[in-house]
Amino acid sequence: MVNQDSTAPGYILYFSERHQRLLLPTAIAAALAGEANLAMAAKVAADKEEKAAANVEKSGFGMAKLIPQHENILVLRQIDFGLDSIRTDTRHDLSDAMTLATRLLARSTVALDAASARLSYDLLVAISMTIAYERGRGNLVDVLDFLRDPEWDSNQQMFWSFYQPQPAFEQADAAHWMGVFRRKIRKLKASQTDKMAIDCYKHWTSAGYPAKGRKPPKALPTTQVFAPDDLARATVQLGEQKDDRRDAGARTLQNAHASSGNRTLPDAKAAHARLESAKSRFENLVEPIERLQTDLVLAGAMQPSDFRITPLLLLGAPGIGKTFLATQLAEALGVSTEKISAGGAQGAFQLVGSHTSWTGSRPGMIFSLLANGDSAAPVVVIDEVDKIRDAQYPVLPALLDLLDPATSKKFHDEFFELRFDASRIVFVLTANSIEHVPPALLSRVEVFNVPAPGPAQRLRIIQETAAGLRIKTKREITLDEGTAMMLSERVDIDLRRVARLVNQAFAQAMQAGSNVARIASFAALKLTGKRSAVFH
Repeated sequence: MVNQDSTAPGYILYFSERHQRLLLPTAIAAALAGEANLAMAAKVAADKEEKAAANVEKSGFGMAKLIPQHENILVLRQIDFGLDSIRTDTRHDLSDAMTLATRLLARSTVALDAASARLSYDLLVAISMTIAYERGRGNLVDVLDFLRDPEWDSNQQMFWSFYQPQPAFEQADAAHWMGVFRRKIRKLKASQTDKMAIDCYKHWTSAGYPAKGRKPPKALPTTQVFAPDDLARATVQLGEQKDDRRDAGARTLQNAHASSGNRTLPDAKAAHARLESAKSRFENLVEPIERLQTDLVLAGAMQPSDFRITPLLLLGAPGIGKTFLATQLAEALGVSTEKISAGGAQGAFQLVGSHTSWTGSRPGMIFSLLANGDSAAPVVVIDEVDKIRDAQYPVLPALLDLLDPATSKKFHDEFFELRFDASRIVFVLTANSIEHVPPALLSRVEVFNVPAPGPAQRLRIIQETAAGLRIKTKREITLDEGTAMMLSERVDIDLRRVARLVNQAFAQAMQAGSNVARIASFAALKLTGKRSAVFH
């Protein structure tokens, strides 16, 4: 330490490490002070490095595991995770951070249990918000640096930092969300925070390294189904619910955030071509298939936002292929399918969900179908609409809203108390007769009478069923030609029962060690009652 001595020009009082006062020439004192400063800086750096190493050891992080190599950092910086997309100081900040986190974790190749995955997601949102407000920008590497900052005495201290007031959580929704997050982490022990930090690091970084053999999905047009702001508000509200009700919808709501609330639309041209091949195999379904193709031609020439398939109502006796058309349509569109029995529906809450004030409340099937899937246009079969009955909570009003383009764009889920776009869902309704179908429902659909399939079509279906069984069982069992011909001519037996008969014939052949499946006695085969046919 130095101090200018005014009584001796050109000299300086120099204080040594032993607190001795020495009067030295200015040049010599400056040199000594410089060396002392360098030594002090080196000591500070060494102490900081030692503290960081101790933190790494205490937290259970191995340096090789925690700190990526240089080339890995380059990969992580290239991941689309820009914190400048979070609109700070607005009510949208939380939803933007949730969208960013969901988009990243959708690409993660590390599987965590449900509770750990949820906490990983929440921590990613919390850190992203914090950095966005502190710097206004950043990327995944900055988030990882926050997670492994050597200044933390422990991982538990890192979690506890979120108990301090922060500008990032002053907006109303963000403040509520942070309150829920704090309650989650309050019970974490030191060992749990150590494991959680490691799991999160792996969970987040794996998004930059796709699993081997994973091919990038084909680019399909997309449309907005869920508004991120609405999902963020629903997340805050759900966090205030009791554990059982919160758990009922937490995963579904998190899935809804995927792809920023967007879902894909089918490739209309490819679906049109696949349906064309179905026409030659299912003669009794040609008319409804051609109607679907018309809509697909129009959809292929329009903007994705205009995609819509006219709801179909298929009339005909049971077992003639009405539901089968829906499965063919879903396969052609490359989407999932869901079936609802309108006659057995207990109430509209099956579709729209039940409010969280009710015991055993759950999200609606429509919301869950879109949230958990990739497509905005899954195929939904609504069976037996001619058996809709009046009930305390009638299902008809909800059906009418779903089938109307205007109201389905703002379909309401009672459990999450939010609206979303269900207007692209493809609906196939079935009924045995038109007499008991509600008139309001008829006005929203196009009706087709589906005749029973003829012998030639039935024979193809029987042969395809047998071929499918050979593939699934890996047994070279053939269906007896005479059996196949007789089944195809028995038009009094519906296709569902025909499939069961073929299955039973194969099972009996497997048990007998035979490579031929046949029905021995058709005289004993009756349309109703117990089946007395003998299989070989």
